[in-house]
Amino acid sequence: MRSIQLHTTLAAIAVATLVACGGGGGGSPVLSSNVQPAVFSGPISGLGSVTVNGVRFSSIGAALSDDDGAPLRSDDLKLGKTVHVTGSSDDSTAQGSASAVVVQRGMQGAVSGLNAANGSFTLLGQTVSTNASTTYEGVANLAALVDGDTVEVYGAVQPGGGLLATRVERKAISGVSVRGRLTGLDSGAKTLTVGSLVVSYATATVTGTLSDGALVKVKAIAPPVGHTLVASSVKLSDDPAAYTAAGVATIKIKGVADTAPVSGRLTVSGTPVDIGKAVLKGGTVVAAGQVLEIKGNWDGTTLVAQTVEFEGVRDAQLGGRNELYGALSSFTSVGNFVVNRTTVDASAVAGVTAAQLAVGTYLEIKGNVVGNVLKATKVEFSSTDPSGGFIEQSGPVSGWVSVSEFRVNGLRVDASTAVFE
Repeated sequence: MRSIQLHTTLAAIAVATLVACGGGGGGSPVLSSNVQPAVFSGPISGLGSVTVNGVRFSSIGAALSDDDGAPLRSDDLKLGKTVHVTGSSDDSTAQGSASAVVVQRGMQGAVSGLNAANGSFTLLGQTVSTNASTTYEGVANLAALVDGDTVEVYGAVQPGGGLLATRVERKAISGVSVRGRLTGLDSGAKTLTVGSLVVSYATATVTGTLSDGALVKVKAIAPPVGHTLVASSVKLSDDPAAYTAAGVATIKIKGVADTAPVSGRLTVSGTPVDIGKAVLKGGTVVAAGQVLEIKGNWDGTTLVAQTVEFEGVRDAQLGGRNELYGALSSFTSVGNFVVNRTTVDASAVAGVTAAQLAVGTYLEIKGNVVGNVLKATKVEFSSTDPSGGFIEQSGPVSGWVSVSEFRVNGLRVDASTAVFE
């Protein structure tokens, strides 16, 4: 490792993030002259940095927060969480550097109407659909949930309402939160509807201008009574005006087509898009309900697409939809070890043996999360600089000798020339 920056909470030095750069100083990947200012919006598909919509962003030095402005740590970035990344990207290397990562918090409430057979349940009056890409935490899979479980769900709003979940976390919650498309706005009675849920916002803090069809995020202190929720706050969600404010060259979003295009125009999870001159990858016809990645430029009101990528195209090229870059932090067997807080099963990868999987070994893994386990299709070992030239790790410090000799996730760290924050 040629240089290392260590970012840590100094109180007891409990958690650390390290970076080993492939050349010179600094904590960002080496980008070519193709680098452009960019905004990416979509679910996290890779960790050890953060991968969104096919680009691996270094998050060193980035401001991490949720969409209410609450600060987060790197440990809060998890597979399937929906994020808004501002920074720069390089298409030629599929790498980038993030200046800010904002987690768009999901819906929170109690599960009802669970139907494992068709992969759905009801949450706060909306249907939550799952598919093979949905990641779970606190529960192995959808079938392990029961009605009454409290969950937080991340995902994309679907055309007919409801959410296509990219991540489901079973956990204790405080208050409730719902995202969806606003209908039935009654400014006199101070009510609106999201799904089948009637929301009273008479005493709520309202951010943005409400109108039928807008995507909103509603928070409440108490669960709904019957089909009515008393909101504490209502604000626009995924407001396209943010792209204008960002003033960037490249925008890439992942979402669900709300409608089929008309004269090349449609909305994707609420963002107006013009695909009239775009190159289609992995398909020929765009239809409502399809999961799409759209890359293009913002003209002030619309995302003018250069490419439209259908779900699954990159998965086939890379050998999976998920990726991990990091040090092995615990090992039980080839079918059960942990990298970046993610359980990995590499039993289907030819040539991988227990002897190779020592704690602290740096790995690059491709595969697919099934439930809450990443089923690896490819495992690469790195004894020198990893591809991309940088490492990001977070975890407890162990084996402390001095600032130039300790370990994070079993990976040896020399921070003697690092800047501490």
